[in-house]
Amino acid sequence: MSIRWTANKVTFLRVVVGFLAVCLFGRGAWANLTAVGLTVAAIALDALDGHLARKKQMATPVGAQLDILGDRMIENVYFTYFAVVGMVSLWLPVLFFARGAATDFLRGLAMKAGHSGWGAPAMLETWWGQALVASRWSRGLYAAMKCLCFCYLGLELALTRGSVALVGQLAADVHDMIRVGAYVLTWMTAAFCLLRGLPVLVEGWKYIAGNAGPVGGAKSVAQEALRKEISEKGGGVAAFFDLDGTLVARPSLEKRFFRMLRNRRAIPARNYLLWLREAMRLMPRGIGAILEANKVYLRGVEILGEHGEGDTDGQPAEGQPRAAWRRNPRQPVPTFLALAIEKVAWHANQGHQIVLVSGTLLPLARRAASAMEAELAARGITATIGVLATRLEELDGRWTGRILGPAMFGEAKARAARRRAEEMRLDLGRCYAYGDSLNDRWLLAAVGRPTAVNPSKGLGQMAKKRGWPTIEWKDLTPGHSKFREKNRQIGVNVKNK
Repeated sequence: MSIRWTANKVTFLRVVVGFLAVCLFGRGAWANLTAVGLTVAAIALDALDGHLARKKQMATPVGAQLDILGDRMIENVYFTYFAVVGMVSLWLPVLFFARGAATDFLRGLAMKAGHSGWGAPAMLETWWGQALVASRWSRGLYAAMKCLCFCYLGLELALTRGSVALVGQLAADVHDMIRVGAYVLTWMTAAFCLLRGLPVLVEGWKYIAGNAGPVGGAKSVAQEALRKEISEKGGGVAAFFDLDGTLVARPSLEKRFFRMLRNRRAIPARNYLLWLREAMRLMPRGIGAILEANKVYLRGVEILGEHGEGDTDGQPAEGQPRAAWRRNPRQPVPTFLALAIEKVAWHANQGHQIVLVSGTLLPLARRAASAMEAELAARGITATIGVLATRLEELDGRWTGRILGPAMFGEAKARAARRRAEEMRLDLGRCYAYGDSLNDRWLLAAVGRPTAVNPSKGLGQMAKKRGWPTIEWKDLTPGHSKFREKNRQIGVNVKNK
C-alpha cells in the first residue's frame, strides 16, 4: 500500500527521527555515529516538509503550527540530553524552553487579536523584525547552526568520550580545544535563537497590553483601542490586483496556457482561421480588443476542471470552503513575484478584501487565486481571494469561444471594481489598486490609493503626471526555475509553510 506523503506527515517523521537519534546517543561509539546521521536526516526533513508544502500547495495554518511544534520538540530534546550528560550548561535548554514559550504565547495573542502569528508581514511590522524572523536566510542559517551544533556534540560524544570512544584518549590540550569549540558553537546558536525571538518579544508587547484588564472581566482602554484599531484597519477597504505582469511574472497565464494547448495539438486547426476572422471584426476597437476579447481559438476545447462550484467572481459556494489548490497538468503554474506575495499578505493582515481583476480566463484566474491563498497559508494567514475575470460560454463540457459578459480589460476592470464596491459596501476612496499596463489606468483611477507596478512606458508617464506611486516587483518566487538559475550563478541558496 503506497503512502501519500504530505508536509505534515514529513514533520511527524522528522520528530520521530530526532527522538530516535537522541535515544541512540550514549549507547556506544557506532550508535553515536548513527545518531549523528539521523540528526542530519531530521534537519533535512525540516527543509523537505516546507518544500513539499509549497510545491504541492498543501500549506495550511495548522501545518505551520505543527512545523513550529516540531522545531520546539527537536531542539529541546537535543539540548536537554546534552545538558543531562554534562556536555552543555543546564541553562542552555532552560533558555530555549523560555524563549519558545514566550514567543509562542505572544503569537497566540496575535492570532486571537486577528493577526497572523506566523509568517512574514503579520504581527511583525518592522523590516528588521521580518528580516530576523521570517526571511529565508534567517531560517536557513538558524537550521544550519542547530544542525552543526547537534552534529558537533554527537561527534564529540562518539569520538572522544567514554571507554568505547573511537579516537581514544586525547591530549589534554586537544580535548580542551574540542570543548571550547562546543561551548562557542552552542552559545552562538543560543544567541542567534534569542536574536530571532527579540522582534516577537518587542512587537508582541502590545498584545499583552491589549489583553490586560481589571479583575472581573472589565475591558481595559488599551484593549478597546486595540480592537478598534483592528476593526478600522480593514473595514470597507479592498485591494484590487491585476494579475499578469503585476502579481505573476510574464508571459501571461493565458499565453502559457495557449502554448500548452498548441504543443498538445488540442486546438483545432480551423480555430486559427476563426481567430483571424474575429480579429478583423474587432480591429476598429483597437489592439486591446483583439488580444483580450478574442477567445475564438478555444472553440471546442475541453474546459478546465474546476475545484468546486463557486459563484462567478470566484467565491466559494455559500457555506463551503474553497477546495485546496492542486496542480493541473493542463494549466500553467502561477509564478508569483516575491514582493507581490508580501504585499498581498500585508493587505490580508490589515483585514482588507483581496480581489484579482484580470483579463485572463476565469478558471486560470481562480487557480491563481487558490495558489495565492496557499502562499498566504504558508505564512499562517487565512484569506479568501475574490476573482473578476473573463468568462467563456460552455457547452457539453467544452468552450464555445464566446465571452459571457464583458471581456475583463480596460474600462471593464474599473466597472467591475465599482460593482464589487457597491455589493460589498466598500469605500473606493480608501481602496487600493495595482496594475502594470496602460490598460489598467481606469482601474487605478477608480480608487483612492493606486500604485503602478512594473509600469509600462505609457503607464509610467501617466503615473508621474497624476502623482501615482510606482514600484518594481522583479524578483521571482524561490520555486521558479529562473529564480533558481539566477541565484545559482551568484551562489545564493534561498521554507514557509
